[in-house]
Amino acid sequence: MKRFCLTIFTLLLFSPLLHAQQPAKTDIGLAIGTTLFFGDLGGANYIGRPLFFDLERSLIKPVGMITYHYQKSKKIGIRFQAAYTGVAGDDKLIQPKALFAPEWFRYYRNLNFQSKIWEVSAQIEYYFTKYEPGSMQYRVGTYAFVGGGIMHMNPKANYNGALVPLQPLHTEGQGFPGSTIKPYSLFQPVIPIGVGIRYNVSTDFSIGFEYGDRKTFTDYMDDVSTSYVSQSEFDSYFSNDPISASMAYTLSQRSNEIDPEGLYANVTAPGQQRGDPTDKDHYIYVGFSFNYILGQRHISKKEQMKCMKWGGDTGASVGKKKKK
Repeated sequence: MKRFCLTIFTLLLFSPLLHAQQPAKTDIGLAIGTTLFFGDLGGANYIGRPLFFDLERSLIKPVGMITYHYQKSKKIGIRFQAAYTGVAGDDKLIQPKALFAPEWFRYYRNLNFQSKIWEVSAQIEYYFTKYEPGSMQYRVGTYAFVGGGIMHMNPKANYNGALVPLQPLHTEGQGFPGSTIKPYSLFQPVIPIGVGIRYNVSTDFSIGFEYGDRKTFTDYMDDVSTSYVSQSEFDSYFSNDPISASMAYTLSQRSNEIDPEGLYANVTAPGQQRGDPTDKDHYIYVGFSFNYILGQRHISKKEQMKCMKWGGDTGASVGKKKKK
């Protein structure tokens, strides 16, 4: 009993040091933030500007994530993560300054899309400062991370108030006879890369902030990449399905909604540029995390009271003989 209580008091008095020496290694967390998409659709005015300068702020979407994090050492962490978010783009939001200005061509293209994104990934974190979950000594960690994962997308266009899936329509002739462009998959690999910071609020909870880019290997998150296709090619490919042929052509080339008389129809004629295949699509997460640290050992109030009582009863008699 005495050894037990001495151990309890030691834990109470020196718990910060003990947590630093024997930290809880894992935590689970929730993260919330925003998703920024960069593709052929969805940019701001002008053309070809990098990152945040080419961002249409009205299309920023929320993101939610759940994480499992294991701190292998003070310098290395491993994380498994699942995320759900959305991305979108709409040429109608562009406000060209003049006819034939660089941004006018995107405005005249008049395409739109939206897509839900499911993503799972594994990442390795390298800490620039020593960090341990639950430690009050190593409570702040700044890190960089890289990993691998897979995401599911499904680009859809808003047409007459309905969302129409675009991938089955082959809007750029993917897989057509004689075409060198293959149909794209709705499942795509991603490489997460970014930086962040963690802070132990207590021995049980930590918070964090993170910026993470998702490098992809597809240019079809927004269903736009190469060039326009003629109506006859759609009619030939969907020869047994005239409804799909008509819908595919309609959603592949929508400048007639802006220019019904076809004054500038040559801009979106078959073979003309529809997107830029040299620049792959990507998206960015920015957000805060709230994490519960697992494996912490806590002393119950009952055990503490027992030890305090034991110490009060015996403290005065230590080293003294009892009187008969």
